[in-house]
Amino acid sequence: MTTLMQWIHLMAAVTGIGGLAFLLLILMPSLRVLNPEQRSTLFQAVANRFRWASWSAIALLLASGIYNVRQYYWELAWGRSWSFLTFKIILSLVLFSIVLGLTIPWRVFDRLRARRQTWLIVALSMGVVVILISAYLRRG
Repeated sequence: MTTLMQWIHLMAAVTGIGGLAFLLLILMPSLRVLNPEQRSTLFQAVANRFRWASWSAIALLLASGIYNVRQYYWELAWGRSWSFLTFKIILSLVLFSIVLGLTIPWRVFDRLRARRQTWLIVALSMGVVVILISAYLRRG
């Protein structure tokens, strides 16, 4: 079960961070060749598909993350590992909030979506930091 949960956690992270990287590094620059109407239509279609992939990744990351914390860290005394893990969890929750804000089609998030590229950069950067922390924790 432990290997399966680690695999689920890793695949969900790859899907989520890879999706952000695709949007930021490939889709957004490619949209510039389209007229505004086509750009909006294509981005909306991609965003609708990405919404479900990202929400599924978040749900899987939360479930497998809780399992992994319980399995590997719960009995450890507070120390460097818990400090890094806590920072990783906080970053992840902020990252999840940004992704949800960008993908939930509610008007309250219009201001966030108006600066989509900036928030995608922030989210992707946070995701890279979370992965670096994860690599550090796996070695420790």
